[in-house]
Amino acid sequence: MKKDPDDFSDKNSKIPVTKSPTGFLKYSGLAMQMLGTILVFTYGGYKLDEWQQNKVPVWTLILSLTSIGASLYLLIRGFAKK
Repeated sequence: MKKDPDDFSDKNSKIPVTKSPTGFLKYSGLAMQMLGTILVFTYGGYKLDEWQQNKVPVWTLILSLTSIGASLYLLIRGFAKK
């Protein structure tokens, strides 16, 4: 039986098969975590401003800046684990 050239499970394959996540997957996961944190906090601030009927979006500003700080903290902590 002839082997398929696209079969990467062969020991003589030039492409190594790794079982750990690649750097791309790790860092894209961190980016999605940052994005999610910023979006959730900003949306919460928007809803608080809407509920309190603020003319100046105080909660949106406070929570969005807090979320940026928190996401940067998580990013730095994620880099430190490597």
